[in-house]
Amino acid sequence: MAKKKEEDIKIKEIRAPISPVSPLFSNIAVVFSHEEVVMLDFGFISPSYAQPHNIEDSQLARICLPWDTAEFLSESLKDVISDHKKEQESRRRRRTKS
Repeated sequence: MAKKKEEDIKIKEIRAPISPVSPLFSNIAVVFSHEEVVMLDFGFISPSYAQPHNIEDSQLARICLPWDTAEFLSESLKDVISDHKKEQESRRRRRTKS
């Protein structure tokens, strides 16, 4: 039986951001998929009335997620959005009853 060739495994250290992480505001997001990861690009486009107005898109951050994490994010976002919609609907109903 042939022996398997031993491979050198290198582990790259990925440093987590120092807490607390500063919030990042984005009004656009673009999603790209790859066979191994999902990439989310976040950016900001200033409104035309803002001075100075910069027409170019500004990429702020790129986050790469493995597919299982992307699925978890998707489900979490669905839950948060659903809760938000319920809360907004509840507020509308209270306003109309007054």
